[in-house]
Amino acid sequence: MKKNKIWLTLFILSLSLMLVVSGCGKTTSDDIGKTRVANNLEITLADIKLKISNNDKKQMIQLDFDVKNVGKETAGAGAGDFVIQTKDGKKHRMYGLNANNFGDEIPAGKILKGPGFYEIPIDQKEVTIIYEPYSQETTENVKWTVTVPTK
Repeated sequence: MKKNKIWLTLFILSLSLMLVVSGCGKTTSDDIGKTRVANNLEITLADIKLKISNNDKKQMIQLDFDVKNVGKETAGAGAGDFVIQTKDGKKHRMYGLNANNFGDEIPAGKILKGPGFYEIPIDQKEVTIIYEPYSQETTENVKWTVTVPTK
């Protein structure tokens, strides 16, 4: 009887340890991979990565987008059409000094993939990405909430 209790206790401890370890290091970005539709574009936030920033008080975030034109005419999209809103309500536009920011015209039925780079305060754990295109107004409220990865 005593041996059974020891084995049961060891099993429960092992199971608990596996659950704790499996949760470590994972990002809980619920909206990564989610698609939103606005202005005849199916926009998917494909990934978020932390990059090195030249500013000690800021962190650089790379957002990877897949944008499909589901309309009948050519449409444009780019990293400048998105902003990052932090918990304090401030909006942070695309980091314009990075030449790898995506942007182009998308023929009907085609997909444009690419990264956008944004610099935000270093203490942010969760942010909201908002589609706010320069070229046209959108009536759709298109947002993604993501957890900022750690180093």
